[in-house]
Amino acid sequence: MKRKIKFTAKAVKWFDRTNGNTYHSVRITRCRDGSVICCPLAYGYGSQYRQTALCAMSEAKWLPVKYRGDGAFRYEMENNYPITWDCTTGLKRDCIANGTA
Repeated sequence: MKRKIKFTAKAVKWFDRTNGNTYHSVRITRCRDGSVICCPLAYGYGSQYRQTALCAMSEAKWLPVKYRGDGAFRYEMENNYPITWDCTTGLKRDCIANGTA
């Protein structure tokens, strides 16, 4: 089955060595019309950026009704993974810039 990409998400992660915390920001683009959602700097490690992005997409009503709210995490699996994820590690300024409009 061919995968149809509907969204692209660019995440930037930053590790604060002084305090030992990891932060991320996410910029999601809808391929259909080029509209963008920016998720500002937020605490979270690992793949927390995916949860941040899916929650933002749910709040913006970019996801079908059955996936809004708690169902946002099932969206990718049940729809043949329509989001392309690009995650990089950067400096704090890169992370802040990625999460601003």
